[in-house]
Amino acid sequence: MEKNETKVFSITFVLLISWIAIYGIKSHLNKTGVQNYTFIQRNTIGFWLLIFISLSLSQVFFKNYVTSILIFFGLFIVHELLWYFCYIQFTKDESEVTFNFYRWGNIYCDNIKDIDNLSGTDLTEGMYDNNWNLTNSKALNLKYNTYFNYLKLKSGMKLLDIGCGNCLWLNFCKKRGVVCTGLTITQSQADFCKSKGITDIIVGDIQKNVLLTIHEKFDAITNIGAMEHFSSVSQPPNERIKTIKRYYNQVKHLINPKSDSGRYLNSYLTINENYSKRNKLSTLLYFYLLASCFGYGAYLSDSQISQIYNSSNSKIVIKRDCTEDYRWMFVKNKNTMATCNYKLDSLYRYGNYISDLITDPASYPRMFYGPTKCWSWQFGGTHRYPDPTYTDTPIRCYIYVTKIN
Repeated sequence: MEKNETKVFSITFVLLISWIAIYGIKSHLNKTGVQNYTFIQRNTIGFWLLIFISLSLSQVFFKNYVTSILIFFGLFIVHELLWYFCYIQFTKDESEVTFNFYRWGNIYCDNIKDIDNLSGTDLTEGMYDNNWNLTNSKALNLKYNTYFNYLKLKSGMKLLDIGCGNCLWLNFCKKRGVVCTGLTITQSQADFCKSKGITDIIVGDIQKNVLLTIHEKFDAITNIGAMEHFSSVSQPPNERIKTIKRYYNQVKHLINPKSDSGRYLNSYLTINENYSKRNKLSTLLYFYLLASCFGYGAYLSDSQISQIYNSSNSKIVIKRDCTEDYRWMFVKNKNTMATCNYKLDSLYRYGNYISDLITDPASYPRMFYGPTKCWSWQFGGTHRYPDPTYTDTPIRCYIYVTKIN
């Protein structure tokens, strides 16, 4: 065996052992309730393992490294097909992909951090009530006031916001005397919230049952635009439903049913079963790009969600279609998360960009996330005029408010 070939095989073997070790460590830490072990990510090891397997195969069968590029893409395609269609899991860790996506947003998208003036975006729909000329700040304030009233919140009540992001909603409620607790999967978001005075932040993964580690009751619980990330298209369809059912059962146990509120509010993206282009290849490619960028992510239908929420001790008391509000919030502003691209305008951002290319395989599909307008595509496209009557969209967004008995 040639010297270079021996090196490639040696590196491949070391990477394989490292990936197995990291997989074992992360699995153990998750079972013991420890969250966000990020000394080195499993995706990083898996990414480089795939590269060196390609180099090894290229040397063995073709005695060159050029064909390793074709082998890499061949292995990658097979990997993705097995992952999303056969539900056979290999090197990818979707929680890491989700973690990295929101970290990326905090680094490169400035306007999601305006927690004080609400002039940016909280990554979810504004609310316009058909007054489409409202500014971001007014649309967000209208939405939050509406949510506040939907939940019947009062000063002194305890609120848990699941998927709290950068805590814009919690900051709004805190100013009105509500006792606020947030939960996020991303440490960078938790750090930002704490820097803004929202100190009670839990960092954890819903899929790892972090809600079971919370032992207090809340007057109300919110989940604004996060629940679509609690299941995954890499799960069989029945498993996705079970995941959301399990999550909602955990939510119900955390709500005080004797409270004057006792309510849960969730804005959620649902599959539109009547979408005319549902079976087109382009639709599949758009959803694949979204899944590659966000990691965890799957949409149930409105009928499936309604069945879960109208359970034995829970019923939907408010339901509102806010799809055009959601779309309009993003397309009317050029620098939201829907179109956010890499902005290399500082050494900090440039350094993170280089680090992403080396360590984060999801950084490559993220380069296409903004230019393809895939996020806005879900809600009807990027046309610069409001059209609430248009409903032939891949996704519909609903606000659900349930009362826990």
